[in-house]
Amino acid sequence: MTRNSRLLFLFLDLLGILAALSLSSWLMLPPDLAVFADYTGASTLTVFFFLIAFYMFDCYRVGREDFRDSLIRVILAVIVGIIGAGFSFYAFEHWRFPRVTFLLQMAVTLTLSLSWRAAYARLHTRAAPAQEKIVLFGAQAMDRALGVLKEYSPQDQVIGYVGAEAANPARPRLGDLADIFAVLARHQATKVIVLESRSLDQDLAARLFAAKLHGLKVEDMRGLYERLTARLPIDLIEDAWLLLEDGFNLNATASLRRLKRTFDICFSLAFLLLTAPLLLLAVLLVRLESRGPAIYSQRRVGLNNREFTIYKIRSMRLDAEGGRAVWAARNDPRVTLTGRFLRKTRLDELPQLLNVLRGDMSIIGPRPERGEFTRELAGALPYYDVRHTVKPGITGWAQVCYPYGASLEDARAKLEYDLYYIKNLSALLETKILLKTIGVILFPKGAR
Repeated sequence: MTRNSRLLFLFLDLLGILAALSLSSWLMLPPDLAVFADYTGASTLTVFFFLIAFYMFDCYRVGREDFRDSLIRVILAVIVGIIGAGFSFYAFEHWRFPRVTFLLQMAVTLTLSLSWRAAYARLHTRAAPAQEKIVLFGAQAMDRALGVLKEYSPQDQVIGYVGAEAANPARPRLGDLADIFAVLARHQATKVIVLESRSLDQDLAARLFAAKLHGLKVEDMRGLYERLTARLPIDLIEDAWLLLEDGFNLNATASLRRLKRTFDICFSLAFLLLTAPLLLLAVLLVRLESRGPAIYSQRRVGLNNREFTIYKIRSMRLDAEGGRAVWAARNDPRVTLTGRFLRKTRLDELPQLLNVLRGDMSIIGPRPERGEFTRELAGALPYYDVRHTVKPGITGWAQVCYPYGASLEDARAKLEYDLYYIKNLSALLETKILLKTIGVILFPKGAR
């Protein structure tokens, strides 16, 4: 989604909030009072907190996700907006609306913000998306590039490639690397994806840069993959690229580490208090269904490859592994009836809040694996140990974007998500993960 689109959508939300304020004022306030003149402070706080909430919950993915997900985002944003504005009203006694007026304004804001998103989603599905005409620079990882474009940007047309003759190419060869500009002109191409950056000599790079300044789109395959999939391609990246790319700043920024730790402690304490009845009920149901302890412990690998003891509500029958580490499988027969529900809703993870308070884990981070699996995967997947440069988490980017892994290929995909998270870690990304986690809990998918 372009920046202009985001600004347009933000403007539409601002209009919706202002319209809601005007309508609720007209219906509920005495005729001699005007909402923006007599309730300037309350109106300003309302607009501020609602727009901040819409931004925090990334409510501008309209047309790029299921409308149900957009619905959840908006509802949660409105709830957070209400909480923020409500607290500010009590902090500033003279800056508050009558309660009924505020409730009506909230309902109208929710209705308007959902209405324009529904209208846009409907129009977006009918409109033909803009098409890029793409020429590939080189043939390296051509199949990978075509697969990513087909899945995430199917409207784009890959005309062919320039470079050395490739065996069984999926697209026609259009010429040598030096012919790139003649090829672009002949096919009226709008974009070049560089698959072989090492083949770019100084002259070609300078000419492509000049063309880029005049409107040609040029993108590196690794950047394309990261942008479209929100993953890092572990078979295409290298140490030099990781070194020079922006990101991977958590361990270099003390303030970010402190902020993350403060959030972990506050969230864990609050969530433990809120979910204590659910935790007790889950423990009782597990004990009623099967013999053995309801809480079980297991050794996992965490920050700097140190092992720690993790706690979970037992979701499998007692002695399910028979003394050896086994991947969980789809429809795993070892999972109990209660355990299946706990896994779908992630309630079996609640005791890990104790691990967060102890400092072994964070609320958000890569999933901690058992030592047996970690040693196996570190030998098979490059950059696997990068996961252990941050604390593991109860939820994370890989956990909310990909189903539970049960194979080496699953582990590869989840590692790519984990590397993206570590590279791009920010407060906004953490907020997105929390929001996606709520979506996974409300609409369970991928759990085993």
